[in-house]
Amino acid sequence: MSWQPELENTLQAWYDFEACAASEKDSQRVAFNRLLDKSRKDMHLSRQELIEALRDRYREFRTAKERELRVRLTRLP
Repeated sequence: MSWQPELENTLQAWYDFEACAASEKDSQRVAFNRLLDKSRKDMHLSRQELIEALRDRYREFRTAKERELRVRLTRLP
């Protein structure tokens, strides 16, 4: 199993958690925590330690997502 798809899934879950409506926060938090737990189980890291380790990658991911959204919005008729 490649690390990249797992990383992408974790970053997407983090993004979804931050971007979701208040009514969806609990379910998105559960999904994000589940992926963090799956990723960290062999690393002996806490969730917070893994989040800190991924923070720079997440910023890049979020910036790319926001750029992608702006491009899509400018292409609307």
